[in-house]
Amino acid sequence: MLNIKYIIQDNKGQLVALNNPYTNGNAWFVDELKTVNTADEEIVLLDSLNLKKQAVVQLGDRERTNYKTDSLASINLTSYKPNHLVYETSNSNDGLAIFSEMYYKNGWNAYVDGELKPHFRANYLLRGLEISKGKHTIDFKFEPQVIKTGSSIALASSIGLILLVLGGLFYEFKKKKLV
Repeated sequence: MLNIKYIIQDNKGQLVALNNPYTNGNAWFVDELKTVNTADEEIVLLDSLNLKKQAVVQLGDRERTNYKTDSLASINLTSYKPNHLVYETSNSNDGLAIFSEMYYKNGWNAYVDGELKPHFRANYLLRGLEISKGKHTIDFKFEPQVIKTGSSIALASSIGLILLVLGGLFYEFKKKKLV
């Protein structure tokens, strides 16, 4: 699920890196969404799912559970930065994509063709996103509110400091002019 490309194996005292034949890639479409009541049930169910075709979420996160993925459906990571991921998708049906990225409730926003869309936690720790049929560009951007608030406070503090310095210089200039 986490796109682990290599498996390290001990071969007669030598560590050897082997390609992982079971990796799902950076993102993939699934056909079925299973629902459970608790996080414990969710993690237990992961052991028996075909993760290339099925995903699991807690009850209440999603209403729709069946999707149809055609054999030509694709989703590819086209740009990677730690705070901005870009994917290109193509699917002839509405679909559910699972992204091999950790789900964080606060901070990450999903945009489909520039429009903010809700994403959710799937498979206990990954991101899931419903994508309508057609070709789309998906952007995941890290935009936490605390950064915006901190930047506003820093800007206001800088302006205040500049005004204070200018006020001090004006006072000193006026004081020397009077003498």
